[in-house]
Amino acid sequence: MVSVVGQIFNKLFKKQKNITIEPSSSPPKDEKKAECPYCHQALDKIPSRKTKCPHCGEFMFVRTRPKDNARVVVTKEEADRIEEEWAIVHGTHDIYIANKKRIEKEKETLRKKFGKEPSDNDVEWSLLNKDLINHAKRGDWGLYSNARFKMAEILYQEKRLKEALETYLEVCYLDLNGPSNLGGMRDPQLLKESDLLNEFLPFDPESGFLAPGVIKRILRIINKLGLEKEELKSEFLKHNARIHKALKLPLSPEDSWLKIEDEIWRQ
Repeated sequence: MVSVVGQIFNKLFKKQKNITIEPSSSPPKDEKKAECPYCHQALDKIPSRKTKCPHCGEFMFVRTRPKDNARVVVTKEEADRIEEEWAIVHGTHDIYIANKKRIEKEKETLRKKFGKEPSDNDVEWSLLNKDLINHAKRGDWGLYSNARFKMAEILYQEKRLKEALETYLEVCYLDLNGPSNLGGMRDPQLLKESDLLNEFLPFDPESGFLAPGVIKRILRIINKLGLEKEELKSEFLKHNARIHKALKLPLSPEDSWLKIEDEIWRQ
């Protein structure tokens, strides 16, 4: 018997059953070159992630093609095409198309607001802000933390290191509080009557964690800014005091700092 979720997914992806791409079974290949895919000028080193070309100023992207499993440096247009191919491979093409439409709609809104073409980061930031509101309304705090992490990545990419650091530290604080995704199940009386109250806690420090990737990013910024331990502590407590009050988190910033401090300085 097909589950309700299964029926939904069957309907969602019915239209794309005739769109198939067979991923390569060959071993991974590194075909990245120290050359800009736009102006074809030589680069000092081979890009390993999204990087701006020092010659033409265009952003270069690093992607793996599903058709031959090759890692390559590509243009934005080529990167989008590869991402769409992966969406087809994974059976999520409809979701990919819906997200592309959402991005284009937001881009048009910002274009009218700014009176000029918005950057990709402007569009992503605006959508993430909307996502934060939606996640908070539904009680999806795990997704909320993920969205804040993406915002920190944008700030880091733009070299706004102090703001990036604050946001990474906020993500650590949220994660240590054990964020859950309630999916809109937020009525305490309803949960109590169905004996699910303890299973639908918005935050549970018992399941709290620290993501190694976030800690590594914090360490990079500490080194770049030359921050001492007390300066980082002050930054963490000051920023997250507001988060603690706004979200009524169970674990205090002071208690959280003890765990973060140990993790950072034992690296």
